Amino acid sequence: MEHETESEFSERYVVCRACGARIKASRDRCLRCLQPLHVDESTLPVWKSLKTSDRAGMIAGGIAAVVVVAFAFVLYTTHENVDTVARPASTNVAAAKPGSPTEVQPTVTPQPVGIGDAEVAATRRDAGAALTSGDVPRSREQFEEVLRAKPDDPEALNGLGLALERANDINGAIARFKRAAELVPDKWSYRFNLAHAEGRLNQWDQAIADYREAIKLSPEDYPTQYNLALALHKKGDEQAAIVEYQKAIALAPGEPSFYLSLGVSLERVGRMADAVKAYQQYLELAPDADDASRVKEHVDVLVSDTQKPGRVS
Repeated sequence: MEHETESEFSERYVVCRACGARIKASRDRCLRCLQPLHVDESTLPVWKSLKTSDRAGMIAGGIAAVVVVAFAFVLYTTHENVDTVARPASTNVAAAKPGSPTEVQPTVTPQPVGIGDAEVAATRRDAGAALTSGDVPRSREQFEEVLRAKPDDPEALNGLGLALERANDINGAIARFKRAAELVPDKWSYRFNLAHAEGRLNQWDQAIADYREAIKLSPEDYPTQYNLALALHKKGDEQAAIVEYQKAIALAPGEPSFYLSLGVSLERVGRMADAVKAYQQYLELAPDADDASRVKEHVDVLVSDTQKPGRVS
């Protein structure tokens, strides 16, 4: 199959202003945080939303590890990817103490007289808007209000999870994401958010398993594929990470950081010639990147080493 150009690829996706996830432009709302998408930000490269904070320090006197985001999540930015990068992206807002005791569901209180689905939906929308604007405490309060009326509202559970994660209560976020995924097993965003949060606590086995589940639900979502590879890299399984990086590259051949991450893992398993090719591909796609000069210097060192007599790459 002929690969689309980077320009054609970017035109099919937009970046969610709320959480940093890259979503198909044909959708009206973000699959991760359910906020309206902003097409005018579609020119943002996804790697900035996935692993921005870690990319610059990856190579300095040698190759260091790529840290998950986010989401991705984004992560996020997300992936999601952060849905971090990766990376799905997550915004750290100091509030709750990380690791504080949490429950899978908020305490159930009697439903207020007269509250109905319309009021619940309006409160949920207000909570999402508060989260988008950065008012994490208000967002948390409103999502909890929804859950007092409807304890098993999956969208509110997911939204509360996002608010808790931004407040650095990662255990609380995981509990809500997990419950949302139990209620709606075929919802990709719930599973992605769960994996991303688990990665923030270095729970790599759980994160890997949940990223794989998310991929089953959305096989062509390249941030999820990339975050899976990063999770395997962080666990130390470089051979498996290489396979998953290559899948991410097949889905999104125009994403520079994918080649940089691939090069790191290839170098760690001793495949120096292949690592050089991956780094060179990164430099071709991102010649003006902040770390381009450091990557080039590192490539020169690797090439010199591989050309020494008796050296096998």
